Amino acid sequence: MARRLSTPLVMLAAGLSLTAMQEGFIPEGRGPQGPKLSRRAMWLAPVLGKAAAAMAEEPISSDLVLVDATNLLLPSTETNLNRLLRKLQQETGLKLRLICPPRGIQDNRDEFEAWLKPFKKDLSVSLDTVVILAEERFMARAKQIPLQLMSIQAGSRLQERFQYRLTNGLLISIAERYGNSDSVAKTGPDLAIEQATRNVAAAMFALIDDPQVRYLRALPEDQVAKILQKHGL
Repeated sequence: MARRLSTPLVMLAAGLSLTAMQEGFIPEGRGPQGPKLSRRAMWLAPVLGKAAAAMAEEPISSDLVLVDATNLLLPSTETNLNRLLRKLQQETGLKLRLICPPRGIQDNRDEFEAWLKPFKKDLSVSLDTVVILAEERFMARAKQIPLQLMSIQAGSRLQERFQYRLTNGLLISIAERYGNSDSVAKTGPDLAIEQATRNVAAAMFALIDDPQVRYLRALPEDQVAKILQKHGL
């Protein structure tokens, strides 16, 4: 079972390199050459990278795959996603983690680092993990205007393994499709997070099922359902 944590935690564990942060993080803006790294990602990168080497060779020691610290998910959704993430790892060896941290903590380096040390091993996040980070956030100067609900981050080792098959375009597309403010306003954060997680998981299953498959954009819902049904989900 996933743990609901009452203490303020950011459940993004160490193990993503600076390259992965720069290439795999969902940016807060775009430059003329494509996605632009946010200020938050710039300081998160070295923090996350500190423990990467130490964790890279460690066996999986925890069954924690999902943490919802702010109750964004319904209990039934949490149960379903727990099953999905565990089955993905069991059948493919690929790790996908869903993290819903308390509001504001991912913008505070000191708070993030303080949490990271005691909890990083629980999620077993390393260079070969995809992390979905979801938090209800609002513009600093206009607090009633919501920001994108989620970002999706892929470890550099996973990107190297699948090279052009696990693309940044796929991760960005999924986060933008389900996490944009208009979509979340219609579906609510619970369904938005569930749909995004299913989409990422389906793509990861497909990477193993078919060595030729490559995704540049978010998968259609019918294709997601077909892939997951194939795996009993």
